[in-house]
Amino acid sequence: MRSSWLVAPARLLGVATLVAAGRLGAQLPAAEDAFRRGDRAAARAGFEQVLAGDSLNVTALYRLAVLDGWDGQFSRSLERFARARRLDPSDEDIMVSEAAVLGWAGKVAACNALYDSVIARSPDRADALAGQARAVAWGGDLGRAERLWRAALDKHPDDAELLVGLAQTLYWRGRPGLAAPYAARARHLAPADSTAVKLDRDAHAALRPTFETATDGGGDSENNDGWSEEATYTAPLGADWHAALTGLWHRATLGATAGASYGADASVSAPLGQSTVLRAGLGGRQLNPSPGPVATLPTGELGVDVRLAHDGNASVEYAHAPFDETALLIARGLVTDGVDLSLEYSPSPSWSVSGTAGGTWLTDGNRRLSGTAAALVRVVHGVQVGPAVQVLSYRTDYDDGYFAPDRFTVVEGRLVGTAQPGGWSLRADAGVGAQQVVSGAAEQGEWHFGLTLSREWGSDNEIGLVAVITNSAAATSTTGLPSEAYRYQSIGLRFRRTL
Repeated sequence: MRSSWLVAPARLLGVATLVAAGRLGAQLPAAEDAFRRGDRAAARAGFEQVLAGDSLNVTALYRLAVLDGWDGQFSRSLERFARARRLDPSDEDIMVSEAAVLGWAGKVAACNALYDSVIARSPDRADALAGQARAVAWGGDLGRAERLWRAALDKHPDDAELLVGLAQTLYWRGRPGLAAPYAARARHLAPADSTAVKLDRDAHAALRPTFETATDGGGDSENNDGWSEEATYTAPLGADWHAALTGLWHRATLGATAGASYGADASVSAPLGQSTVLRAGLGGRQLNPSPGPVATLPTGELGVDVRLAHDGNASVEYAHAPFDETALLIARGLVTDGVDLSLEYSPSPSWSVSGTAGGTWLTDGNRRLSGTAAALVRVVHGVQVGPAVQVLSYRTDYDDGYFAPDRFTVVEGRLVGTAQPGGWSLRADAGVGAQQVVSGAAEQGEWHFGLTLSREWGSDNEIGLVAVITNSAAATSTTGLPSEAYRYQSIGLRFRRTL
């Protein structure tokens, strides 16, 4: 017979084990309930507690991997998925979720291979078919993606995710008329799905006339002040063509010198290929300096917009227009011919890159080259940081109407924060760095701060307030070089109404 002093600890150990098992058994359902409710913080805390008590718990590993993916922590997410799959290599739910994170992380080949593996096992699995089509669309092959969505819908005609995917792909291809009925059906089947709701609004708004206005006022520390009004009416022409009529007015002053510029432009846009839109427009502008003669000038534009992938765009544009930013420039009556290329690409939800390059030729013989590059990385939810560079240069340094440096360079670090308080959207953009106003000159400190507050309602309606203050010389087209004490500030009101 064992001694009582040996039996008691054994009994205590058994009781402790049962208590721990009971707590673990209670923690997992509570964490699952928080996950289903969308309470990410509570779900994460619960699953972390489960994992602390049982490092081989597949459910906790799987859910934490999903949460990490939603938060943009792709490396940690994929590490947890790898552990979960080693423990349960045949679980298709884990495979499908891991494939989605691989796609978000830009690992397209591995993403497609995993979806193919699931579909080979279960050819009719809807979420795997949706993931495969989405990965192809994100890769830029919108034609093949459309075929995959349609084939999947043949098997699951009432699947909201498949309907959203097809509608989104058609919308990206510049076919809102074809996208609208699929988006409407998806919203009917899943009224709480925010993607379906937004896509339904966007697709139907693209089929209705839209009225937009922009009002802006600004000035700088060198007494260049200006005020502008712009209004645009856009209407569908059928077959995904759109026509737009824009009227604009601009007034600028510099002391006793003043000038006004006003006119109108008409343009049309049409789909060109599976992910390309062509834009073309003509118009006129009248320059009315005071003092000085009135001049009437033609304007024109020609551009191509290309969707590169699920969150990437490129455009190239030619424009013929007057150089009328300030009162002195309105008096000179200069006209520009410019070509600009822009690129925006976000290979994953956690980071994005953008850039522009352009050349502008003026009727006084001058030429301006310019370029920008920027990258933003998400550090926490709603906050992004990254570097930005801007360079421009003129052929000739004029001092009789506009600021024309042989080279102007800005290098800065940027911070962008976004929030949605009480149904409003708030965006703050701040940057600090250095600028060199002409080659060989001493560097100066550079900073800017911008704030946008907007509110959306109904179907693609929005009103917004935009404010900017900066000491960057890039904000001026004034006579002479800006000093270290230079400041520029502006405020604007935006309004968009779908009719």
